[in-house]
Amino acid sequence: MLALSTFNVQTDDLPDEDAGLVSAAQKDPAAFRAIYERWGVPVYQYFYYRTADVAHAEDLTSQLFLTIYQSIQRYHHRGHFAAWLFTIARNLIWKEHRKLQRETSLDGAQQLTSSSDPSAEYAESDEIIRLQRLLRTLPADEQELIRLRYAAGLNFADIAAILHRNEDAVKKSLYRLQARLQNLLEANDD
Repeated sequence: MLALSTFNVQTDDLPDEDAGLVSAAQKDPAAFRAIYERWGVPVYQYFYYRTADVAHAEDLTSQLFLTIYQSIQRYHHRGHFAAWLFTIARNLIWKEHRKLQRETSLDGAQQLTSSSDPSAEYAESDEIIRLQRLLRTLPADEQELIRLRYAAGLNFADIAAILHRNEDAVKKSLYRLQARLQNLLEANDD
């Protein structure tokens, strides 16, 4: 059975690393590259799962890092750089959505695991397709919770800061959502 935990999740919390990266970038613009190297892939994945379009996700990622680069001198580190970064990312995607009057769901998610057994790959791909269908039926706030945790790989503290919610409430919401999705997947297996 495919579990949501199969997706690549960044669970390590490195606020001190982020503080050091930001401080270095504020002193030397060339040091901004380290911020991009740390957060480029999670940001791109977040945008890709929002748009299902490689070129659009790349454009949004570039726009975001240009905005961050131009704003880094005004940033005051309070332990949640990722929350600041992804709040700007969310605002950028919402602005883009209003401009284009469309938002693509999680359809473009690709299979992230591989097997040497073709029948196992087929079963997994079928399960991923069913999971994608279930995810599309979720309300937007629940889809966003999934994106922030599994596409962007954010920790609960950063997700809570982005969503302006209590960290424990975010954890409970995600765990309940995962259990509900697991039950729905299992019910569809019968």
